[in-house]
Amino acid sequence: MIGKAKSCVGGFSLFNYVVDDEKGIELLRNNLCGETPIELFQEMKILQNLNQKATNKLISMVLSPHVDDGENLSQKQLQILTMEFLKELEIDTEKSQFIAFLHTEKRHQHIHILLNRVDENGKLFQDHHIGKKAQWSAHRIAEKNGLISAKQMRIDKIKASEDVKSDSKNLRKEIYQKHLNVMESKPLTMEKYLSEMLKQNVKFIPTINKQGELQGFRVRNMENQTEMKASDVHRNMGLKNLLDSGLFFQHENTDLNISMQKLNIINTQKYQQELQFALEKKKSKEVDSNISISNKISIDNNEKEIKYNTKFSR
Repeated sequence: MIGKAKSCVGGFSLFNYVVDDEKGIELLRNNLCGETPIELFQEMKILQNLNQKATNKLISMVLSPHVDDGENLSQKQLQILTMEFLKELEIDTEKSQFIAFLHTEKRHQHIHILLNRVDENGKLFQDHHIGKKAQWSAHRIAEKNGLISAKQMRIDKIKASEDVKSDSKNLRKEIYQKHLNVMESKPLTMEKYLSEMLKQNVKFIPTINKQGELQGFRVRNMENQTEMKASDVHRNMGLKNLLDSGLFFQHENTDLNISMQKLNIINTQKYQQELQFALEKKKSKEVDSNISISNKISIDNNEKEIKYNTKFSR
């Protein structure tokens, strides 16, 4: 159920739109005798002329049950709901001038209410925050009568959205922790990193731009098939940041834009230099080790020769 209300000038065209036998039927009225839209308009105008200060002397309201409720509510029930709605807005339903007209030309039935803001003494009905008040009034009578409340639906939708955000936040934390665990193992190449992440049930899906270049990744949690941008999980999981960390694509058939290609080449060259340095260092150690062994053999042989010569010189 939705409740709407606003103050307005309330010209004849509004009465002509609301009070239309082709659109529906009259539901309620109070302190009014007129039959046609013009008669009702002129009758309210008599009291409105008692107040020459105000501009908006009419309150136009709409009470709209949920489409499923509207199909099952009787005319009597709609009359009761309308009265409850007006009382929730603190409107004197015995002294005020108003007419309620039910529009039934569409499947979604709704009630238009035209309320004269000016009473018989020329005083105005206060319209402060009348729109918000109408929303909450509709919500309260919907709850009271076991009907569907639009405001409750919005509250539930917001709550569900917050739950989704909370679940998404927890999932991002979980995936990022897996990323940290893999990075601790110090993978050298992007291929190795992607392979290790897949073992953690996180699949990286390439995002290709119009130029056919790899511009990033989406990640899919294989347990529940949830997908999101890798950089939305954490900025460190974005393609550029992964390359900045020192990872590189081992296969040359990976198409990257110019800046990322340069970064990939730098990382590749750096790895090759480190590998060459490690190989040279290992080779140097092996040479030193061979020299040490050779020297040791030479010293041992010398010692043996000295002992032999000493023995026979005696």
